[in-house]
Amino acid sequence: MAQVEPIEKINGKNLPGLIKGLRDKKTLIDDIRHDGQRVLAARGTRLPGTRTPIHVHDYSGLTCVISGQITDFIEGKKDRIYGAGDCYFMPAGTPISAANLGSEPVILVDIFVLPPGEAPMKVIDSELSK
Repeated sequence: MAQVEPIEKINGKNLPGLIKGLRDKKTLIDDIRHDGQRVLAARGTRLPGTRTPIHVHDYSGLTCVISGQITDFIEGKKDRIYGAGDCYFMPAGTPISAANLGSEPVILVDIFVLPPGEAPMKVIDSELSK
């Protein structure tokens, strides 16, 4: 995938929330399939008022909301809110972020299929380079 320049906005907007990592992270699956691809599933908690840095995925993924409510920001798409029991697609090569704009923690499970040794995401948030 081509190098992506750092950015500070998605769809022309600054994003709400403080950039913070997930809490209570746990790898659920990290295994190699019969075709040589890696399957990675991880659970974590996004605290209220926090968001992921703007990032891209070289390989698409899926996020499922176990509890709480998350707002998803994807370049070129309308912002969407997902609640417990919902899943959303993370397209490859597209700047994205997600924020917990509510008052309760959000528990999420991220799922990826990617080549062994590849990172599931690349941070491109210019906020982190200031």
